[in-house]
Amino acid sequence: MRSRGAACAATLAALLISTPGRADESRAARRAVAARERGFPYTMVEVSSGVMTLPGADVCPVSVSPGACEQGETSVSLGIHNLYRWRDIGFGAGIFWAATLTSDAARGARSLERDHARSYFMLDGLFRYYALRIHSSEWWAGVTIGGVVVNDSWSVEADRNPYSDTAYVGPRAATIGTEGVAAGLAFGGDWAFADNWSVGSHIRYSSWFLPEQRKVSPTGDLASLSQRVDMFNIGVLIAYRLAL
Repeated sequence: MRSRGAACAATLAALLISTPGRADESRAARRAVAARERGFPYTMVEVSSGVMTLPGADVCPVSVSPGACEQGETSVSLGIHNLYRWRDIGFGAGIFWAATLTSDAARGARSLERDHARSYFMLDGLFRYYALRIHSSEWWAGVTIGGVVVNDSWSVEADRNPYSDTAYVGPRAATIGTEGVAAGLAFGGDWAFADNWSVGSHIRYSSWFLPEQRKVSPTGDLASLSQRVDMFNIGVLIAYRLAL
């Protein structure tokens, strides 16, 4: 009997403890729905993933001679943005990262097995206008402006697969960072499938303005990109809303 009474008491205590948490969660969900439907202010965190392409870029990691350049680049992208929404207006900031799908061979002695890899980082502010709403779906258009960094890295086989587990001070690859300014347009839409959650997609165009003179590493390698570069990105996103 004592054990049965103790079990009942423990169950009752668990219910009493969990009830306020459930009430707070449902209250927050109702506030998020009301903010979206009535145009009250709320914040939103978006996480996106997709494909980024530089269709017209002259990628020249070896030299600037026409025979050494490749046309275009495709990368996998990941982004996270924090937005403030009030009625049909949204604005905020975030980061955007992308990396090449494959690495290419770099010049040097064949025994070194040098490889070259490239990655991209953007920090930008954004402004959106939500022009159309149909039931639980919304469609928007916006502008972005910020900075971009193109990171070129060259490594040898010994960098990628060290001979021992001993950690040495300093980077394991030669790296060049090319900084520039980015500005562009974006279009997208989302569908609210739950009180606080929505999923959607977007298409984004950005023009990068990089230095005309390519940087050169101590080993004589060149930065892959220079001057103006057009970037296109298409992807899917998931967002979480929180009423203020």
